[in-house]
Amino acid sequence: MRYTLEIQKLINRADQENIHPKDAVKLLLEAIAIADANDDVEFGYELRDELLNKGWGMVQRDEFVSAFSWMLDTYDEDPENYAADELLWKYKWIINELFSNPDVTLEQIGNVLEDFKRRLKEQGYGLRSYYSKQLHEALAQADQEKIRKYIDLVNAHPIDELSDCRACEMDSEVSHLIEEGNFAAAYEKALPLLQKQYTCAHVPIVTFCQLCYMAIKNNEHEKAAELFAQAEENLQDRTYDSMLITAIGFLIVYLFHTDTDKGWHYFEKYVPWAMDSKKSREFFFALYMTEALQKEDPKKTVTLTLPVEHPLFTADNRYTVLSLLDFYRDKATERSLQFDQRNGNTNFTTQLKKVLV
Repeated sequence: MRYTLEIQKLINRADQENIHPKDAVKLLLEAIAIADANDDVEFGYELRDELLNKGWGMVQRDEFVSAFSWMLDTYDEDPENYAADELLWKYKWIINELFSNPDVTLEQIGNVLEDFKRRLKEQGYGLRSYYSKQLHEALAQADQEKIRKYIDLVNAHPIDELSDCRACEMDSEVSHLIEEGNFAAAYEKALPLLQKQYTCAHVPIVTFCQLCYMAIKNNEHEKAAELFAQAEENLQDRTYDSMLITAIGFLIVYLFHTDTDKGWHYFEKYVPWAMDSKKSREFFFALYMTEALQKEDPKKTVTLTLPVEHPLFTADNRYTVLSLLDFYRDKATERSLQFDQRNGNTNFTTQLKKVLV
């Protein structure tokens, strides 16, 4: 059939080496439209699965939830024709997306979690991955009571094929100790990650970055410098991995403590990632930029090359520190209020207040 040849050409282009994930996603969306127009459900499922794979490392994932919802409905109509375990693994990604969007209500998230829980049980899996999703959200909210609750619930269930890998689970434990302010214990817990005994897609990069941030705030300059060097080395080949934008925020704070010129360079280099960020990652980048910029003289003028799309863009590339600080502080405030209203607490606002001076 001629349309399948058109789809295959698009797939081949999307699979080209060094193609930007954004461009790959556009090609796959074009292929999906062709498959849907020809009522080719199997091709539509395969293409959406690949769309999720290609978009996983990007912060701009506008099609993620709708593509997965289509896959879930298709699976339910013909479960024998699709792999349940692969679908459930991607379900974990979607739960993260829902938590990170303040426009999704707690009731909607609760319904999705219950559906995920039901499907885990039906497929013979335990609930470790179910509680891990709630642990990740508790960590995002820096809610100590819930963090301890869900760590206990995660550890109360055995590891299975849908559990987070050991590297990711250990990184969550490190984050918990950092939130408690126990840097020494966090560093010790992280040693197997720092020595790369356990690794994953974003671990230990995010571990290096978070520990670097905490080390400099603890005035452990030598250790912070070592951690920064390791983080920077691990970032070398992450040209398109914009999901690391929060980790970049940690490093920018470190640099504004130690090497302001390089801090501005990092901001200039990674601000396009931040502009693609939506929802919770937009909050966290704005939060750490607010913290970093408070280290500078607000009256100072800096020369930066910002994307034309940036709300503060000027043709002469000159900006006051105060204008940048006001922008990111206002953005962090706006997002924190949205999340707190959704969550019925003050957890995001509290995190912002902790960095304000």
